[in-house]
Amino acid sequence: MFSTLKRTVKTAAFALAVSSAAASAGQCPASNILTTGIVSNVCWSCIFPLRLAGITLFGNSQSEGGTDSNGFSLSSKPRVPNGAANRAVCVCSDGPLPSVGIPIGMWLPDQIYETTLTPGCSSVLGGVQIGLADKLYLGTSGVPSGDLEQQSFNHIHTYSYPVVLMMELFTKCAAQYSDIDILYMSEIDPMWNDPIVAMYGNPMSVFGSSIIAQAACAADSISASLGQPIDNLFWCGGSWSSTMAPYTGYEHAQGTMQFSSATAQKLLAMNAARGITRRTVGNDALCQAQYTPMVKRSHYRWQTAWPRPEGTRNHASGESVLRWGAARVVPGVAEMPIYLRWSWTDCCASIIGN
Repeated sequence: MFSTLKRTVKTAAFALAVSSAAASAGQCPASNILTTGIVSNVCWSCIFPLRLAGITLFGNSQSEGGTDSNGFSLSSKPRVPNGAANRAVCVCSDGPLPSVGIPIGMWLPDQIYETTLTPGCSSVLGGVQIGLADKLYLGTSGVPSGDLEQQSFNHIHTYSYPVVLMMELFTKCAAQYSDIDILYMSEIDPMWNDPIVAMYGNPMSVFGSSIIAQAACAADSISASLGQPIDNLFWCGGSWSSTMAPYTGYEHAQGTMQFSSATAQKLLAMNAARGITRRTVGNDALCQAQYTPMVKRSHYRWQTAWPRPEGTRNHASGESVLRWGAARVVPGVAEMPIYLRWSWTDCCASIIGN
């Protein structure tokens, strides 16, 4: 009898979840990012410049500045980040015998950052509800007032997206993931909606939230807006936020593009501190990605991939939304953007050995 009761309860819970998902279907739009968007929504020219054996052979043909066809300012062009590998030859001990190869470096799209106000909503997976519908997790797009009383809150899901590898391009630089997988959902992370828990999870947040630390971020905001974030000021958020501390989904930034970008960057920093995201830049990262708890923001670039993608550009971490964020969402239909994260990847393309 007890087992029958358990089955009944489980069936009722499942039915409730399905009905809740159906009721919320209108709040979870479907994207095309896993279908036609794989080709049309990706800035393929953003892979360049290409670096081979420490020498930049193919630069990026994008213009340095100016405006696009709609009159909006153009974002910065991709460049080789500071600290990129400069060796002519690399040796990796990843098997019974060491392998010898040539260092290759380029920008690669590797992860999708999906922002949403509806818990459990996945536009990436076609507008499905995963079943996390607790009101406790609801987001808000409240616009902060002049005294910063109001805040915005959003959830983020990340997916591996090795689209270059899936197309069998640059297979010598295979990333950690070779297919599309769900990597993270903020709804089940106790730190994402609780600043106190986040502070204990990363004590550096105490320093990053201090007045002195935030005052130092003014220089980073200017530099990041020009496409060059200052890596030594790792707690700063460029022009997206005064500081990335604490690593939660709450943000005081103005506008959807700014606060969603700020929280995406916070998640990147949090995952770097946790060791989930590892550095792929430098001579010591040619054979294996390295743990670097203080994220280096110049190693990453971002591209709005949906609903209105940056088809021919991407932008630096913390770069002003005035240069890239205009008219990127559809009010009332697709109000929360999906970002494609680009990572500079140095790797050892073996020519002798495995």
